[in-house]
Amino acid sequence: MTPLRLFLHTYSFRFRLTLDPDYSIVDLLDRAVAEGAPGIGLNVNGPGYRFLGGDDPEHIAMVADAIRTRGLDVDIETSGTDPVHLTRLLDLAERLGAKHLRTYTRHEGARPKVLDATIADLVEIGPVAEDRGIPVLLENHEEFTGVEVARILERVDHPFVGALYDYGNSMMLREDPLDALDAMLPWTRKAHLKDHVVMHGMVCGAPSGEGVLPLAEITRRLVAAGMTRIAFENVWSYTCGFRAREDGLPEEDPASPIFAPWDDPGDPAFFLPDVQAEAERDPARVIALEEESYRRAQVRVDAMLAEVAAGTP
Repeated sequence: MTPLRLFLHTYSFRFRLTLDPDYSIVDLLDRAVAEGAPGIGLNVNGPGYRFLGGDDPEHIAMVADAIRTRGLDVDIETSGTDPVHLTRLLDLAERLGAKHLRTYTRHEGARPKVLDATIADLVEIGPVAEDRGIPVLLENHEEFTGVEVARILERVDHPFVGALYDYGNSMMLREDPLDALDAMLPWTRKAHLKDHVVMHGMVCGAPSGEGVLPLAEITRRLVAAGMTRIAFENVWSYTCGFRAREDGLPEEDPASPIFAPWDDPGDPAFFLPDVQAEAERDPARVIALEEESYRRAQVRVDAMLAEVAAGTP
C-alpha cells in the first residue's frame, strides 16, 4: 500500500494565521509544498472567509492562482446548512478549485426539528452541488453523533451529499469514535485526523498521537475503505464541553479508556488553559507553542502512518 499523505489543515495553525500579520494563507500553501502534502483543508467559516484572508474577488483569484501554480489540492469548510449560504460557498469552492465543501448544522431547538431542518436543507442543496460537481460533506461536528449523521444521509440519499468523519468529535456526545466511524463509513468522503483527552471536565485538544484516540485503528479502517483524503487537524488547546446524546443509544461509560479523566500534565505545548487570553497577552508565545505542538504531533503521526502502511498492528 502506498503510504497515505495527509492534507495540512488551517486549524493546526489558527493562531499563527490570525496573530502573525506577516503570515498568510499563501505562506501555508508554501509550507504544504515543503512538507510534501498534497493539499490543504481551508476553513472559510467566518467574516472575510476566515483563514482565506479576505473576500475581495481579486484576493480570492490570487489565492486560487497560488493553489493552482503550486499543484495543490484544496477542500473548503464552512458551517450551516441553509441552501442559500451553501450555494454561495459552492461558488467560492468553484473559484478556488476546491473538491469538497464541509459543513455542519447550525439549527437549534428540539432534536426532531433540528434533524428535519438539516435533512430538508441538504435535500435542496444536493442538486446544486451536483451541478457544480462539488460534494457537500456533513461533519459529525459537536452537534450530531455519527449515528445521527448516518441517519440524516440515509434520508437525504443524494450522491453529492456525503460525510466528513472527524476522529474525535463524537466524544462530546459520549459516543465511541469507532462506533461513529462504523455508522458513517458508507457515506464518508474525507476525514479530520486529530487527538483529544478529557481534562477539566471537558474534551481538550492534544497533540495528535499523545491523546487517547485510536488513531492507527481509525486510519486503517478508513484506508481499507478506500479513503484518500485525510486532513491533519492538530487541535492543540481546543476545548468543548459534553452535550447530551440524543440518538436513542446509551452514552459510553465515562470510565472507559477514551473518556477517563486525565490530570493536566502542565505542559503548555500539550495543552494551554485559557489559550485565548494568553494569545492576547503574549501572541508570540502562543504561536511558538502551537508550532511546537504541531511538530510533536507530526513525528507521531508520521510514525503511525508508516505503521499503517506496513500493515503492522
